[in-house]
Amino acid sequence: MSYERRLTFNLRVRGLSESEIAEALDEVRAHGGATGTPAEAEFGTAEEYSKQFPKKKRRTLGRTITSVGAALAVAYLLLAVLLMLLFRIDVRDFVGPITLQPAAMVILASILAGFLTDYFRPVQRSSAARSEVR
Repeated sequence: MSYERRLTFNLRVRGLSESEIAEALDEVRAHGGATGTPAEAEFGTAEEYSKQFPKKKRRTLGRTITSVGAALAVAYLLLAVLLMLLFRIDVRDFVGPITLQPAAMVILASILAGFLTDYFRPVQRSSAARSEVR
């Protein structure tokens, strides 16, 4: 994967806002354009360079997707228990012999979707970069 994509992902994990990530990427691009050297040679790996930025508590879209998936899985499990206790309805009649498998699949799918969302979502351009394009 490209240096910019790895840097974007690592900065998202550190909790930087999209505008801060865009500014960091603009600096990397500008420095690379001015010196003509690859970003990795100048700044080190994307993981090392991202460690210069302070960690912040900020929810990314990927983390939100993962949280919603986990909440849905817990809601499914609670519903299965309540149906069994209150109405004597066995969920296994509908989902098969393994009651936990649907919840586990939802959690795994949400973790994967959250990771891929944070990794592949392009960074929004900074306002300076947008004004240069116009």
